[in-house]
Amino acid sequence: MRLMRTMLTAAALFAAGDAHAADNVVMRINFTPWAMHAQYFGGVAQGIYKAEGIELEIRPPSAGQQNEVFIGTGREQFGVANADGFIRARAGGIPVVAIMADEPDTPFSVITLKKDNYTSPSQLKGKKISWFQSNVKGLLEPLLIKGGFTRNDIEYVNVARGAEVQMLAAGQVDAVFGYHFGQALTLDMRGFPTNVMPLKDYGVSFYGTVIYTSEQLLKSNPDLVKRFVRATIKSLIWTAGNKESAVAEVVKISPDRELKLETKKLEIIYGLYNTPDYAERFGLMNDAKWQSSIDILADSGDIAKKPSAKEMYTNAIVESLDEAKSLAALVKKVTN
Repeated sequence: MRLMRTMLTAAALFAAGDAHAADNVVMRINFTPWAMHAQYFGGVAQGIYKAEGIELEIRPPSAGQQNEVFIGTGREQFGVANADGFIRARAGGIPVVAIMADEPDTPFSVITLKKDNYTSPSQLKGKKISWFQSNVKGLLEPLLIKGGFTRNDIEYVNVARGAEVQMLAAGQVDAVFGYHFGQALTLDMRGFPTNVMPLKDYGVSFYGTVIYTSEQLLKSNPDLVKRFVRATIKSLIWTAGNKESAVAEVVKISPDRELKLETKKLEIIYGLYNTPDYAERFGLMNDAKWQSSIDILADSGDIAKKPSAKEMYTNAIVESLDEAKSLAALVKKVTN
């Protein structure tokens, strides 16, 4: 009887320990690690995800396959995506859903060297522009139309990530399609002053980056989704006051990144978070901006089928978390 009680006690302890075992979770990011990913690496290093019962593995973008495929099929759990690629995936039938906005407006811009004096879209006609294969050309179309021409009037030069900065500095391309706080800041700080044409300044209402999961995981394990979003928001809160420390975690993974430069980029990113979209809660999304984002790609012919705005996202997770309100208030405080 004593042996039986011992066995039962041991079994109960094992079951209790197993019930509290952390969930192994994979997050697929959209670029090789840089400043915009500092909160994730910082959150892991600080044990913030672990405190929510999550053992988080962060993976770089996949080669030759859409990241959304891994998430939508359930092979991985969460991802960070550029909204253009995310819309294209959803339009292609991949069952992914955005659970939180990160960058509320597209940071994509056309970046040129100041010495070339390109200050208007009309001056880009016939020019060479660096291009990543994963980019969606329709996102650039509104700016080109403002200049009086279309994508057929410029030359897209496919480049490997990281090569575009050197190519612009060397005069091998006339412009870079990139982030105004990414490639432009890198060039400026390396002695190549730039002019920047942000797409949002030319009538482009388009989401920047979003955090997403699969429809299936959202239905089957909403608690895991909620814990992941809560940990991410807590990581953003910690990073707000510890930017250089968070970036240092990125540099450990990407030693070619410069700590001071990436920290400056992160400071700019936090400034972008101070937006009316996040007035009440960080990460909220809306039908109007999703519809505009979808329409831009559909009108340019980059997606054959238009998903509805409502199927792209849910605010349910963000609306359930007090931390989203705290982060919205913090962003206003540290950026005003």
